[in-house]
Amino acid sequence: MPSNEQPSGPKVQFVDSLRSSLENHEFVRLTLTGYRGEEQQLNSLRLQLVRLKAGLRLAFTYRYKTKEIVKNLEMTAGINQVETLLGVNFVNARLFTTVQDVQLNYNKRLKPRLVVSKPTFPGAVEALPQGNDRQKQRYIEPANNIYLQALGISNAQGHILRTREAKFKQINKFIEIVESLYQASDLAQRDSITILDMGSGKGYLTFALYDFLNNVLDQSAVVTGIEARPELVDFCNQTAAQAQFDQLKFESGTIQSMVKRPMDMAIALHACDTATDDVIFTSIQANASIIVLAPCCHKQIRRELNQSAEVKAIWEFGILLERQAQLVTDRLRSLFLALHGYQTKVFEFISSEHTDKNIMITATKSAKSRNRDAILQQIQQIKQLYGIRSYYLEDLLAAHARLQPNLEQLIKPSATDNSGDLGG
Repeated sequence: MPSNEQPSGPKVQFVDSLRSSLENHEFVRLTLTGYRGEEQQLNSLRLQLVRLKAGLRLAFTYRYKTKEIVKNLEMTAGINQVETLLGVNFVNARLFTTVQDVQLNYNKRLKPRLVVSKPTFPGAVEALPQGNDRQKQRYIEPANNIYLQALGISNAQGHILRTREAKFKQINKFIEIVESLYQASDLAQRDSITILDMGSGKGYLTFALYDFLNNVLDQSAVVTGIEARPELVDFCNQTAAQAQFDQLKFESGTIQSMVKRPMDMAIALHACDTATDDVIFTSIQANASIIVLAPCCHKQIRRELNQSAEVKAIWEFGILLERQAQLVTDRLRSLFLALHGYQTKVFEFISSEHTDKNIMITATKSAKSRNRDAILQQIQQIKQLYGIRSYYLEDLLAAHARLQPNLEQLIKPSATDNSGDLGG
C-alpha cells in the first residue's frame, strides 16, 4: 500500500467490495489496467470465477500483446494478490458485480479515487460456470443452517460464502467417509452411539457429523468435542445451544485425559505428532468400533529414523526425510491398528486450509481372523529397515500389556496365543 494511502481509504474499500461480492455471490468479473511493472508487453489482467475439481477458484488471466497466461488461485489468496497489485503494478481497476460497479483509479501522484456506479451486468452471476459440483450429493444443507452461519461458512440467506467453498466441500467429504464406515459397521444397528472428537477446534466437522447422524440418518448420537482452548469450547457450546443440538457438547480437556472414556467412534483430525498415537491408544482401550484420523506432523519417528545404507540416499533433502517419516509413521499406525483387530485404510483426504497434511487413516473393528505373526513381522521389518528403536504408540501399548516394547519378544508366541492382543 502506498504510504499516502489511509488504512480505511479507497483501496481498502475496493478490496472490501471485492471480498463482499465473492462471499455474497454477486461477483461478475474484475479488470486491472494501467500496468506499471517490469514485465514486457503485459497490458492488463482480468479476473473471473472458474469451477475446478478442487472447487471454485479465481482465474487470473494475464493479457500480453501476443498471448494470455492463466493462473487459478484460491479465493483468499486471490483477494490478497489483487490487494498487492493495486496501486503498485496496476493503477486502474474496475469491479463488476450484480449490484454495482466499483472503480479504483490512481493519479500520477498515486492518489487513489473510488467511484461507484450502477451495475453493468445485473443478474449476470446466474451465468457463471457451475460445473458438475451442483449435481453432487450434499450431505449437509446450508439452508436455514444455524451452525454453518455461526462458523462463517454460509450467510444469512443460506448461501455458502465463496471464500469458504473449499471448507464446505471438506465437510461434505468427511461426512461421506464417515457414513460409509458407519453403514458398514455394527453401529448402524444400535439404538444410541457415543462419539468423541478429540481436538475438535472450532467444531466444523463436529457440528456436521452430529447434524448428519441425528437429523439425516435419525441415529441417536451423543457427540462430545474435546478441545484444550476454553474460548473455542465456550463458542461451540453456545452455537450448539443456538442450533438446539441437545446431545452435542464440548469440553475442555486433552487427549490423554480421555483414557477409559467410553466411545463407539473416535475422531481426531490434525492431532500433532504423538497426539494421534494417544488417540489410537485411547480408542483401542475403549474398544471403539470406528476410528477416523488425519495425522499432522511426524516428529517422533523422524527423530528415530537412522540412516542405514539401504535408505540413506533417499534422505539427502529435508523435505524427502519429512515425507519418509510421514509414510513410515502412518504405515506403522495402520499395522498396530490391524494387530488389535481393526480393518484399516490409508488414503488421501481433502486438505484443510491450514495444512497440507491430507492423509486419512480409518479403522473399523472387525471380527475377522488375522495373522498376528505376519503383522508383527512387518512391523519389525520396517523398524529394522529404518533403524527405529522406539515408537511412541508401541511403547504405550506394550506398557499397558505389561510387556517390554520389544517386538522380537512379542513375535515368539504362537499364532494361537492371543495373550498380547489388547483389542479383543
